[in-house]
Amino acid sequence: MENTTTRGMMIRQAKYAFAVLGVATAAFAAPLDVALDAYRAAVADGATGTVAGRAVDEADRRNSPDEPRVGIGVTLVPLSRALLDELEGIKRLARVKPATYPTSARSVVEARRAYERVLSEAGAASLVRYAPGSADGTFQFDQVPAGQWMLLVEHATFVSKPGQVQTSQEWSTFRKKPQFLGYYAVTFWLDKLEVSRGETATVELNERNAWMTGIDEKWTPGPQPPRRPTR
Repeated sequence: MENTTTRGMMIRQAKYAFAVLGVATAAFAAPLDVALDAYRAAVADGATGTVAGRAVDEADRRNSPDEPRVGIGVTLVPLSRALLDELEGIKRLARVKPATYPTSARSVVEARRAYERVLSEAGAASLVRYAPGSADGTFQFDQVPAGQWMLLVEHATFVSKPGQVQTSQEWSTFRKKPQFLGYYAVTFWLDKLEVSRGETATVELNERNAWMTGIDEKWTPGPQPPRRPTR
């Protein structure tokens, strides 16, 4: 049975996923560069395989077991070179242009979701696979058409760092500002996979082989008036 801490972590991850879900974006403007007919033909021919994996937090001590990483979100989509280039561009920009880092995690998720929409509009929504990780950190996709695939895994943790609220004098004198609440620290794993008929492609995810770590800052929707001191 999951304990209260585990359930709380999973709820926080779900809240982050749904928050990003509602963001409209014009990302992934490139034409679809995937031969969808090849995936459809594989399904018709019964040429399918399995993708399975596990995400862990490696133990600090040599003889201690690894702990499952709870609250991951796993997406499997047909391999797109255009999407790969876009994601690598986001990662590179976050390194060389610090101003983009506070929204780097959101940019990755938006690019993924935009690609999913393109696939859906092309009549290939069934080729977008998503699964939350289980309580033991494992995930699995069955009956995956043979071909090249991209696996993008996300794990978000909210870091609460509420900013200072404006004083009554500042509120009445200076420009009113939104309040900083904190940020989601998001770890991403990105893998290219080859799925073959009757075989299982496996991945093991840990902190050392993460593809990128980004953040998504959170602010109040508008200015927050000064709070009265609590007794």
